[in-house]
Amino acid sequence: MKVKYLPVIFWALCILLATNTHSFQSLLFSREIGLNIRLFPNLSELFIINDIHLDSKSYVFQKIGHVISFGILFILLAKSISANRKAIILCSLFAFFTELLQLFFERSGRFSDVLIDMAGIYIAYRLSIYVKEQGGLNSVFWETLQKIIGVFADDKRK
Repeated sequence: MKVKYLPVIFWALCILLATNTHSFQSLLFSREIGLNIRLFPNLSELFIINDIHLDSKSYVFQKIGHVISFGILFILLAKSISANRKAIILCSLFAFFTELLQLFFERSGRFSDVLIDMAGIYIAYRLSIYVKEQGGLNSVFWETLQKIIGVFADDKRK
């Protein structure tokens, strides 16, 4: 296995852990991992849409997490395999797989979440195209990043 795939594998495992632990809130706030297995899930749950709560801050926060998580996965995979189209397809298949798998772990897998994940993949794809058109992540970006890190490092030394 090539080392260049390690970040992709690590991030995919993080997504699997976050999506399949019994309680996302327990994982996030108490760092508790709980895996409850259901051998025969109801696959029709994938089609439920009446549990979309855009008025709930925690729901919106969680869906933003979907977008960011799968956007990062796309960037890592596209960089590793140097093929945007394949990365889009593989990330989209992984999004579907995670939602299907959630049903086996007493979580709520939804096709609507697959669409949200795919939105994150598309946003990351468009962002990567834009950055490439602008000449890539140039030295100014890295210098700015080093200055920001330097400020935080100085704060820790005090």
